[in-house]
Amino acid sequence: MRSVARFFLLGVLLCGACSRSETEGVKRSEAASAATVNSEPAFGPTVEAASALPITSGEALIERIKQSGNKAVVVTAFASWCDPCREELPLMEAANAKIKPRGVPIWIVAMDEPDAVPAAKALLDQLHVTLPAYAAGPTLQAFKLALNPRWPGMIPASFLIDASGKLRYFWAGEVYEKELLPIVDGFLAGKHIDGTADFGNAPGATQPGHE
Repeated sequence: MRSVARFFLLGVLLCGACSRSETEGVKRSEAASAATVNSEPAFGPTVEAASALPITSGEALIERIKQSGNKAVVVTAFASWCDPCREELPLMEAANAKIKPRGVPIWIVAMDEPDAVPAAKALLDQLHVTLPAYAAGPTLQAFKLALNPRWPGMIPASFLIDASGKLRYFWAGEVYEKELLPIVDGFLAGKHIDGTADFGNAPGATQPGHE
């Protein structure tokens, strides 16, 4: 059972999480809470924070992907306060072991406010997640727009970004390995896989294209 959460960063970032159940008749529910966003410091695109998570802008992260030598990277957005993220992170760690040797590793990005980034790092340590990890900045809104202008801001959310820096697929909500691997397989096989899996709208609903 995947619990559902929707979180809103007032005036800046809409955050939520889509719940999914693998039992017959998938059920989805939503809950919301609000948080106030403080002004954020104008740090550079990749500055090491005291939390030991490097802070990166969306543009800098995409440039890292382009220079990484990978065929593509799956980027997963999470937050320390997101319960579905807590469930998904170990699943992504397991999936990474299967797709990283094929040239498509998984990287994760904390969408916490700057003063909460240490909590995100603590969560990764608690879950024994060893994936390459970053913290989003210099503003969460700018990071969101850089990765996908159509991303409303729900988390968890995952993005398949190819070696040219192009977004190829977007998972809006928790994603299971059985949903992730076929897209990666199709991408590696040269198939047209570009699209969106929006679990918040309907079970397995997809929307083609990003442009």
